[in-house]
Amino acid sequence: MNIPSLHLVTASESFEPIDNCDYLFLAEMQELGGNGLRLLVREGRPVGGPQDKVIAGHTFHDCTPIKVTAESAAFEIMWEHYVAYCVLNESFASPPNDEDVYTGKSFRIYSKSGFRQYISRSTFATEEYPGPMQHYEVCCQDHVINVISTQPPTVTQTGP
Repeated sequence: MNIPSLHLVTASESFEPIDNCDYLFLAEMQELGGNGLRLLVREGRPVGGPQDKVIAGHTFHDCTPIKVTAESAAFEIMWEHYVAYCVLNESFASPPNDEDVYTGKSFRIYSKSGFRQYISRSTFATEEYPGPMQHYEVCCQDHVINVISTQPPTVTQTGP
């Protein structure tokens, strides 16, 4: 039996292993007791050669399918407690605007964002209670997950 090794990414490390993935897919999302959240994301990889694809009568040339494979990396991302989270259909998610400030590519950490402003206007959560908050965003191919939390998530690499 081949058991994958686990790599725990600490809060002091960047989320570089996730950001190194060109494509991510949300495989599982689980609400944990006590307002915790668990995500399982898998790396997508190009599979096969370029193909033509017809969508709504339009032909797109040189399209390569992106799929999760046995060689794909997998990451478990867990927040022990969250203030808020939101899942968007990636097709309707707006890109960051000029006022948003963040680091990362597929796993973004925002210091300023519209979602953060929305949470401050629509809740009574403040820097005093429950404490300093951070906005995290996981950008997947079909979903964009935004999380506001007072603690960074625990990230465990569970696949190759």
